[in-house]
Amino acid sequence: MNNLPNDWRTVSLSSVAFIQTGLAKGGKQPQDAVELPYLRVANVQDGYFDLSEIKTIAIDRKQIDRYALREGDVLLTEGGDFDKLGRGTVWRGEISVCLHQNHLFAVRLDRNQVLPEFFALQVSGSYGRSYFLNCAKRSTNLASINKAQLSEYPVLLPPLPEQRKIAEILGTWDAAIEHVTRLIAALQRRKQGLMQRL
Repeated sequence: MNNLPNDWRTVSLSSVAFIQTGLAKGGKQPQDAVELPYLRVANVQDGYFDLSEIKTIAIDRKQIDRYALREGDVLLTEGGDFDKLGRGTVWRGEISVCLHQNHLFAVRLDRNQVLPEFFALQVSGSYGRSYFLNCAKRSTNLASINKAQLSEYPVLLPPLPEQRKIAEILGTWDAAIEHVTRLIAALQRRKQGLMQRL
């Protein structure tokens, strides 16, 4: 990308993050099984989590660390409809021990180089969307990316104080937009209820 400020650089995601793939459903019952909550694609929305329905999955105790989410992980969807490709947000430990399915990537960033909030905003913007759409495998109305393509994602990397400020400003805007969206939805439900009574 041209016209970057002098103190910004571009690096591949794999050089500043560990990309964790998720747990596949099915297969044989684990020997030392424990039932734990896990996130599905439906739980990961654009900029937030929908935790209204959380399912559980049986996993071998020895595998928990391998698939468990950590606070600060950025969860991204592997694919689906074009608008679902690469959507995601930052995990804040909303559920104490939580796993994720294989159609989600958990990106664990080196926070000395990239802030999770900044990265999540970057991939959800036009820069991230265009990268995912350009490299995605496509079929009718569906698109998907794999771990190799995500690993090559060119992360825009300003200095940390600048990342913090950008994330703070854009996060404030996102919060305001989300508040207005919820207010509109509540007003629409109220209007619908009043019309049904009439």
